[in-house]
Amino acid sequence: MTRISVVLPVHDDAEHLPAAIEAVLGLHGADVELVLVDDGSSDGSAEVVAAAGRDHSGVTAVVLPANVGVARAREAGVAAARGEWVWFVDSDDSWGPGAAAELLAGADEAGADGPRGGGAGVVDVVVAGARLVPASGRGERRVGPSAAGGLTGPAALRSLLEGGLTGHLWNKLFRRSLLLACTFTPARTQSDLALVAQALGRARAVALITASVYTYRKRPGSIITSSGRRAESLALVEEAVTAAAGRAGVAGSSLEYFRVRYVVLSGIKDALTGSYDEAERAALLAGLRRRLGPRSLGVLIVRRDVRRTALALTAKVSPALHRRLLLRADR
Repeated sequence: MTRISVVLPVHDDAEHLPAAIEAVLGLHGADVELVLVDDGSSDGSAEVVAAAGRDHSGVTAVVLPANVGVARAREAGVAAARGEWVWFVDSDDSWGPGAAAELLAGADEAGADGPRGGGAGVVDVVVAGARLVPASGRGERRVGPSAAGGLTGPAALRSLLEGGLTGHLWNKLFRRSLLLACTFTPARTQSDLALVAQALGRARAVALITASVYTYRKRPGSIITSSGRRAESLALVEEAVTAAAGRAGVAGSSLEYFRVRYVVLSGIKDALTGSYDEAERAALLAGLRRRLGPRSLGVLIVRRDVRRTALALTAKVSPALHRRLLLRADR
């Protein structure tokens, strides 16, 4: 039985795709299949995907006729997968040959009464460490658990809302049956977070391991590093996360903290720096500033989040002052 399906969506990245395919095929210590999904590429990526499917028995090729976005491409990959577990990777990142085995060991060692399962039940998600490398190559940082352990699904979702766990997909292993019950939110940016929130909220237990299994590289011009129009995506993500929190019984101040730091403050930054006309910008700012009420500010103060409290207060009082604070923080 295939243990892990590595789902790799690609859109116009023929430059990095061959090396990524080789890196997945070079994984050892776990029974792995590679599910390649071409998302309507026009640069030759589709041909690379199709050829890999023909040349390698362990590769399943899915060529979508049109560009549907990374969330829908991942959904198609999960539908085509045969593994017990799913690991999402991107074509322009990297991972070591033992990464899949590390993730699988985390799943296998975390029994219902094991040290990582925490006695919470069958593990459905494994969270590992990862390296984040900025486009400049300087200021690399690590994300992921600082200690091995385990959480219930709702506790892991609460940690996500409070900023303890991140919304990245690529440092996590998901039980495929869990993903089939989730909705792949078609947000242009941060669709990862929407899926992670749903998966954690539905998980019986979540295992935490400290091994760093992935290196994510921010590249100039990528969606995550470029300014754009993110208001629609933020609204979709907020809706998905709110629904997941409600389903898991995780709300209150944790959800409000997520909303103010992730949706409202990120939305204000997007409104000030994104490619909106002045009428759109004014309307977005007005709506978001109204959401910075006493409850939102109180959540930030109680959590002693000094930086975001300052950002929220300046956004509420003076967008111009807030913009100067953002510029200073980005230096």
